[in-house]
Amino acid sequence: MAKILITGSNGMLAYDLIPILQQSYEVVWYDRELLDITNIENIKTILEKEQVSIIINCAAYTNVDAAEDEWKLVNYQVNAFWIYLLAKICKNMDIDLIHISTDYVFDGTKKSGYLPQDIPNPINQYGMAKYLGEQLLKSEYPNAILVRTSWLYGGWSQFKNFVNTMLKLAETRNELKVVNDQFWSPTYSKDLSKAILDIINNIGNYRWNIFHLCNQTQWNWITWYDFAQEIFRLTQKNIDCQRCTSEEFLTKAKRPQYSKLTNDNEIVLRSWKEWLEEYVKYI
Repeated sequence: MAKILITGSNGMLAYDLIPILQQSYEVVWYDRELLDITNIENIKTILEKEQVSIIINCAAYTNVDAAEDEWKLVNYQVNAFWIYLLAKICKNMDIDLIHISTDYVFDGTKKSGYLPQDIPNPINQYGMAKYLGEQLLKSEYPNAILVRTSWLYGGWSQFKNFVNTMLKLAETRNELKVVNDQFWSPTYSKDLSKAILDIINNIGNYRWNIFHLCNQTQWNWITWYDFAQEIFRLTQKNIDCQRCTSEEFLTKAKRPQYSKLTNDNEIVLRSWKEWLEEYVKYI
């Protein structure tokens, strides 16, 4: 039985991924307190102790706006330099590596959806660091597997994600403005976890592949407004949800307008509405 190590274990994806993988594999996990991602000797010591055959890298810096200035260095340390170290070590130790990346490596100008072979062109510091991490991964360890996903939600009610934010706001407000000019596909971390399990089960066939994994949408994309409306419908919240533009909610970092990820392999995630309904019931 393969033994799997998961980094970034205190994050949302790892929260759902660990129990799903434990049904089929031996799994160990490390958070940022136990695994110093800037210390190559610390990483080697842990890997020599655990004797794992697969690593899933869920560790990431994800504050998109703070990455533009005060946390820019940390953004590049975690999303790029850490990937370089990990890829180098995994190649030398012959450990399979699955790395999680983002739709933000693209500029958002392709309305039909981005395929794995499309060339990234990030428009903010977070996206640039994630893309640099992808390039370092590919150059250092060609057999590594790259999984891009978009607008992740999951875990439980205390995690920071759009669903939880909307439900929390609905406790004190009866009217909300929600952006209606950014187009994407949401991804439930539990469904993504099941897709990662499928990759692991067939890992010999998937070494250096790029996967675009997100939940299916009827028109290839939805907006934040569409997502919020469905959240309130499922939870029977009487909220006056009003459309607005991105310009009404200016942020430090520019966001891609169209960041739909199109998958061209046999691993297909379910409808976004099915998984959203399941998550709302869960929390």
